[in-house]
Parts: sequence; C-alpha cells; structure tokens
Amino acid sequence: METTANTISEFEKLFRQKLQLNNCKLRKKRQENNYEITTPAKDIFLMYWCEFPEINLIYQPVGIRTQQTAVYERAIRSHINSCVSSLQGSIMITSQ
Repeated sequence: METTANTISEFEKLFRQKLQLNNCKLRKKRQENNYEITTPAKDIFLMYWCEFPEINLIYQPVGIRTQQTAVYERAIRSHINSCVSSLQGSIMITSQ
C-alpha cells in the first residue's frame, strides 16, 4: 500500500489525540517511523513500522509489568487500529 507523508502525518495527529484520552504521551524518536509512548504509570511502549500500516508495538520492560500495563497496552493497540482504519480502511498490526 502506497503511503505519503501526509497520511503518516495525519495518523500521528489522530493517534496523539487518542492517546491524550488515556493521558499517555507520544514522543518521536530520532530514527524515522519510531515513537515512544509513555503511560501515566511510567510504562514505556515502542511503536514503529517499516511499511505503514504494518505497525509494531513493543512493551519496554523498565519495571514490573502490572495489570494496569495490560490495560494501557490494549487501549494503545485499539487506538492504533482505530487511526489506521480511519485513514486506510484496512488494519495490519504486528505484535511482538
């Protein structure tokens, strides 16, 4: 699927808005298509893709993974699905 910078920019904008609902922060990393998501519980998730919209989300083990971590992870994955669906009409998320 062909993507443009506008599509990725629109995804990032929508995704940031959805993350704000859960008080999560999105930070773009230096490497292209790499982001860090921080939850209020200080959990960190890394999100990246080689070919948009095949998005990978990885939990970064920086402490003890709690039940709340799983709640945030489900919410983040749901937000990714929602944003990709609204932009592309198809979802392809790879979990690791």
